[in-house]
Amino acid sequence: MRSSNGEVAAMSTGRATMLVTRREFGERIRSRAFQISTATTVAIVAAVALAAGLLAGDGTREYTVAAQGSEAVAITEAARAAAPAFDARIEIERFDDAAQLRAAVSDERVDAAITGGALISKDSPDLELAQLLESAAREVRSAQALRTAGLSQADAQRALQPAPLQRSSLEGESDGREGLAFIASLLLYMQLIILGLAVATGVVEEKASRVVEVLMSAIPSRALLAGKIVGIGLIGLLQFTLIIFVGLLTASASGAIELGGADAGVLTVVFVWFVLGFLLWAAVYAISGVIVSRQEDLNSSSTPVTIALVGAYLLAFPAVADPGSTLAVVSSLVPFSSPIVMPVRVVIGDASGLEIAASLGLLALAIAILVPLGARIYDGAVLRMGKPLKMREALRAARTSR
Repeated sequence: MRSSNGEVAAMSTGRATMLVTRREFGERIRSRAFQISTATTVAIVAAVALAAGLLAGDGTREYTVAAQGSEAVAITEAARAAAPAFDARIEIERFDDAAQLRAAVSDERVDAAITGGALISKDSPDLELAQLLESAAREVRSAQALRTAGLSQADAQRALQPAPLQRSSLEGESDGREGLAFIASLLLYMQLIILGLAVATGVVEEKASRVVEVLMSAIPSRALLAGKIVGIGLIGLLQFTLIIFVGLLTASASGAIELGGADAGVLTVVFVWFVLGFLLWAAVYAISGVIVSRQEDLNSSSTPVTIALVGAYLLAFPAVADPGSTLAVVSSLVPFSSPIVMPVRVVIGDASGLEIAASLGLLALAIAILVPLGARIYDGAVLRMGKPLKMREALRAARTSR
């Protein structure tokens, strides 16, 4: 029986939603198509992440320098200390005999040698190595001259090694996160469009086969739609989590990216916007499915929705190139594009806390309006067969639904 405060009805709807959710989740996770597509996507993402690390390498150039004599050793030691700033590494081989040192240069066992105040190489020395050694030689000899003039070793060191210039860039420094932001936007777009179409296809399949009429004899229509969206959303979240986890793990292991503690917060933002973006677009795709009665008509009804989602994805490109631009900021606040654009700005590190909160609030508001509207349209149009409903007719059905 129905109580006066509606508690039994609410409980019945909740139980029905859970039943439909389990049905959708169970059928899709056992689906061969889902298993193959997930395995393929994960394998592709892992391969791309691995290739990025292997092809990039660490970019460090290695040199071997021979040294004979105390001054030569001091020069090569100074060059070795300065080399990391130039993405280089210097190994030192010490020789007591000049003939052995020259033989090592001639046999190309070393790239260059320092002996008797001279730089020796078989051919013309590498320009970068020569500059490192010459700079180190000036440092060592200047320090010796200052000590001869009466300065202590510490004073001479401070005089020769002043504080370096601080670096800054008006457009910010690239740390490689643009590529990560692009991949995040691509994965978000792919998951949203795949899952959205899955919702629309599921709706029209049940309507075309008249299965929905049987289901609605035992399950409220809105519980049927809610269970379908939640079930497909859980499948999508599971797939998305697996892809992100494997991709980041492989990229980190291959050296393509370096993960830090702050990245956990970035990942949280990506997942939050994925979930909210799915709720928003699933409602829109559900409307595109329920206003038609045949699979053949779904393409025409869902195409405008897909075009809008593609447009939202295209806005991610200028956001990656210039995350602080007006277009990037506005599109990260508009609910239909923010699920793709805002994570891009967060990954790059350009979005402020206020912008994130505003984007989240506007997206939640849009969901609070659109999801109930989609449910009312579904409720009013799910049993209507025949030609596709126009949007005006769908809205009229929403007003007349219970």
